Amino acid sequence: MQSDIGPSLIVLGAAVSALGLLQPNLAPLLALGLAAVSAGLLATWEPAAREKVLAKLCEAGWENTSALLQAVGAPPKAYYIPSSASGRPVAVVAGERPEAVPRDALIFKTKAGPAVVLATPGTKALELCGELPGDLAEALRSCVVNTLGLARSVSVAERPDGAVVEYGGVAAPNLYGKFLAKSALGSVLASITAAVAAELWKRPVKIADEKAEGRRLVVVLR
Repeated sequence: MQSDIGPSLIVLGAAVSALGLLQPNLAPLLALGLAAVSAGLLATWEPAAREKVLAKLCEAGWENTSALLQAVGAPPKAYYIPSSASGRPVAVVAGERPEAVPRDALIFKTKAGPAVVLATPGTKALELCGELPGDLAEALRSCVVNTLGLARSVSVAERPDGAVVEYGGVAAPNLYGKFLAKSALGSVLASITAAVAAELWKRPVKIADEKAEGRRLVVVLR
């Protein structure tokens, strides 16, 4: 709804401005119309520009995260861990699914080598979304669509080994650029999806695959 305000103001302002130009006795409407057009342009473009700036500033954090993963030799694959197992929702980048996650650890050892514990976009999304319904589709609709506004629709096909989640009208930012963190954690929307699923299923979840086509995104969870 909020994303429609800018274009609506532009159309309304253009119509009012035209009326003010065509009718001399309604000249004050011209100023009102131009003001509406200006407000519409600001509402449309300023948030997008601000989003790009913030995403660029965040790259420093993801660049450091990627450097950490490379330094410890952790494979670029994350397991999303529920708060019931780790104290808070996190992702563990490791060579195999961790049997346990030490509380407050950043790096720990597993049989497959070092593992790195990371807060993710999913971690913060769960903080923003609060208590969620027990059904995965309803939880993602409540969190991703209604609260965060990162997609317009979501559908879920649950399977014995996980789920296939499809989003429509995706508007999630690209926080990672081309850094290694993206390969490990998945896209922002995939990260949130996996974190929500891990919380509901109360078990580690990994992103088996994700495919984006335009504003459509399919995420496969295992």
